[in-house]
Amino acid sequence: MAAAESSASTTITELFDDIAELYEDFSGTLDSAEHPLSEWMAAHLPKGRRALDIGCGAGRYTVMLASLYDEVVGADAAPAMIDIARRDRSRPNVDYQIRDAFDMTPAKDGLFDVVFGFSSVFLMGKPRVILPHLAALVAPGGALVVFEPERPADYGQDNWRINFAFKVARTAFDVTGRLESSVNVLRLFSHRNWVEISERTAPMNGQEFRREYTAALPGSRFLENVFPGLLTAYWQRPAR
Repeated sequence: MAAAESSASTTITELFDDIAELYEDFSGTLDSAEHPLSEWMAAHLPKGRRALDIGCGAGRYTVMLASLYDEVVGADAAPAMIDIARRDRSRPNVDYQIRDAFDMTPAKDGLFDVVFGFSSVFLMGKPRVILPHLAALVAPGGALVVFEPERPADYGQDNWRINFAFKVARTAFDVTGRLESSVNVLRLFSHRNWVEISERTAPMNGQEFRREYTAALPGSRFLENVFPGLLTAYWQRPAR
């Protein structure tokens, strides 16, 4: 479906399909040796064999998980994103699947030592619905680890997008030191598909994030300053 044809009946998946390459360019702007998320993952994710990258997009973080776990599933509902992942980030121990998060169940997919979501879970539904569903996929002793974009507390639900776009563009420049990174952010955030996605799924501010995650998953821990501009929640299932 072309961007010009988007409507209320267009799904989030279809909207992402049309901007997959643009979103991949945007994601690449956040890569930086100064903020090596792979090192944090190696130090803080639970040990084990299996990992799930839910809403994996083009597999940028799936391959990081692949260096830590024997078997990794990268799942995303947008076929165009999975096409990029398979094209650019294929690994022998990674299985990329076109799957909606709610289609994944312990009965069909088993349990995972880590379920990881980077800037994706807020797009999947209300926290008190999606988070327990994802937590059910976590093996005993394993963890659900979620990174989400933070809407500053002084940005209301309405008319927040312009300020948010420039905030993220500034973060991209701070992380990479490249003006092109900021331009990539603004190209994405001004695209009509992204505007529609943002209208449907506004990110939470820090207070909302903590409240919703605590209500959905009691015992969640909130980690500070792991990745610029993102909130981090870490929930661990007790070991048997």
